[in-house]
Amino acid sequence: MSDIILEATAIKKHFPIRKGFFMRETGQVKAVEEINLSIRRGETLGLVGESGCGKSTLGRTLIRLYEPTSGSIQFDGADFLNLKGEALRKKRRDIQMIFQDPYASLDTRMTIGQIVEQPFKIHGLLEKNERESRVKQLLELVGLKASHVNRYPHEFSGGQRQRISIARAISLNPKLIICDEPVSALDVSIQAQILNLLKDLQDRFKLTYLFISHDLSVIEHVCDRIAVMYLGRIVEVASRDELFKNPSHPYTRALMSSIPNIGQGKKKMQKILKGEIPSPINPPSGCAFHPRCTYKIKECSEINPQLKSLTTSAAHFKACHVNLDTHLKEIL
Repeated sequence: MSDIILEATAIKKHFPIRKGFFMRETGQVKAVEEINLSIRRGETLGLVGESGCGKSTLGRTLIRLYEPTSGSIQFDGADFLNLKGEALRKKRRDIQMIFQDPYASLDTRMTIGQIVEQPFKIHGLLEKNERESRVKQLLELVGLKASHVNRYPHEFSGGQRQRISIARAISLNPKLIICDEPVSALDVSIQAQILNLLKDLQDRFKLTYLFISHDLSVIEHVCDRIAVMYLGRIVEVASRDELFKNPSHPYTRALMSSIPNIGQGKKKMQKILKGEIPSPINPPSGCAFHPRCTYKIKECSEINPQLKSLTTSAAHFKACHVNLDTHLKEIL
C-alpha cells in the first residue's frame, strides 16, 4: 500500500465569467493554478494562506464538489477523476468534508438524527434500527447526547453544530477528511474543544486530514506538514517544525510576521505584508507575489518559479527565485 493517499497533479480550477444577454464568456477567474499536492496516510496536512487565495476552492475540487478544469487526482490507488456513477459514489465514502459554517452546511428542515443518518441511506447501508443505533453512537462519540436525535440544528450552539457536522463526516469511516476552516466561525474556547476532538478521532480511526485555515496558530497546533498557498498556487511546503523555524518564501515570512506577539515589550516592529492580493481574473505575470515582495528581482516579474527542494532540506520546497539567505539582516 502506498504511503500517499491522495496525489493531485497540475490541478487547475477556472470559473467562467459570463456577461450580456447571451451570457457569453468574457473571462475566467483562475482560482486554482497548476497545483501539485500529495497527502500522506495518517498525517494532517495544513493548507494556509490569505482569504481569497483559493484554499477552499482547492479543497472542494479535490473532493469533486467542483470538477477541475484540468489535471489529475489519484486517491487511494484510483484515478479519482475518471470514476463515474456507482464507482464514484462508492469511492466517495472514503473522502468526506467538514465545512466552515456548520449552520449553512446542515439542512434546517431535518433533525440531527436524520442528518447523521443520511449517509447510510444514500449508500444503502444498515437496516433502520441499526442506523438509529449507529446515529446515537456517533453523536455520543463527538460529545453530544443520544437524546438529541430529534432536535433541529437551530437548537444547538455553533460548537455543537460543528460536532454534528463531524459526526456526519465520520459516519462512513472515511480515510480522508477535508476540514475547510472548521473552527474559524467558533469562539476561541470552543475552537480548542473541536481541535482536540478532531485529534482524538484521528488517533482512534487512523484518519488523514487536509486542514484548511488562515490561522497560523491553529495550523501550528494541529498539522504535521504545511503547504502555503498564494493566489491559486502553492509557494512553500515543509514540515511544521521546519516551516516555523526556517520559513524560506517571502510570503510565508510575511504571514509569520502577522502573528500577534503578546508580552514582548519593546520588541522591534516586524515587517507586515502590504497591499492587497491581486485579482485572480488578471493575475500578475511571473511570480504572482512579486508586486508585494520586498526581495523581488528582475526574473520575478517574468518567470513563474516552480516548487523546488532546498539544498539544506530535501523535504522543504519553495517556489521563489530569490535566496533569502543573502538577506540575513532583513529577515523578519
